[in-house]
Amino acid sequence: MKTLTAACAATLVALAACAPKAEKTVAAIDPRTSSQIRGPGPQTLDHMLARGHARFAGADINSDGKVTHDEIAQARAQREAAGGGARPRRGGGMMLMRADADGDGAVTLAEVETQTKDRFARLDADRDAVVTPEEMRAGVRPPN
Repeated sequence: MKTLTAACAATLVALAACAPKAEKTVAAIDPRTSSQIRGPGPQTLDHMLARGHARFAGADINSDGKVTHDEIAQARAQREAAGGGARPRRGGGMMLMRADADGDGAVTLAEVETQTKDRFARLDADRDAVVTPEEMRAGVRPPN
């Protein structure tokens, strides 16, 4: 647990330097606000992991190292109260909750990282360690 806490702290420090707009709101986990991490072009695994870390940090309202449905709802309410809820995000935070591998109703950073790595492997059709926008749109699955 101490290792996970230290890793989360290091990630938050790094994200603060890269993304000064990172706040504990749904806006922080909205891909439209993460362009400095995601960008419009090809993505490496590191880019996708950084985006996952940013989404996790933005959704972990109480900073307990877990994200729950309640925290996502609370973040959404904060965003709407701030006037940032004009265009609802498809999925409404459920993409993040899909990472809940053990089904306990809470997502940990380790679960987000595992889901991100699995998704990257699925999307990188040509196995060149880069997911292109075309691969992202196609959602190509690897051959069996």
